[in-house]
Amino acid sequence: MPGGPARPEGGRGSGMNGFVIAAVAMLAAVVPCGIVLWRGQLMAAVVAYEAISSIVVMVLVLLAEGFRRPAEFELPVLLAVLLFGSGLVFVRFLERWL
Repeated sequence: MPGGPARPEGGRGSGMNGFVIAAVAMLAAVVPCGIVLWRGQLMAAVVAYEAISSIVVMVLVLLAEGFRRPAEFELPVLLAVLLFGSGLVFVRFLERWL
């Protein structure tokens, strides 16, 4: 149709691609981990905290790739290093109760 709305170069009407869809699907995995973190035993809560940290880093990587912003890869890489260290500090602090 010559008078129709212009479409993006990709030929699809929406800006969603496989990476963005995967990121949204992975965010659904945070809900059960959050429930375990909130209501579970201490050791299970520590494991849920580490799982949520890993999921959030992967979601940020998928969103950076999905929106084609290579400069945004710095945040997930930095978070991966810092969250691993913070998990170790958290476990060290809670060592007497584990």
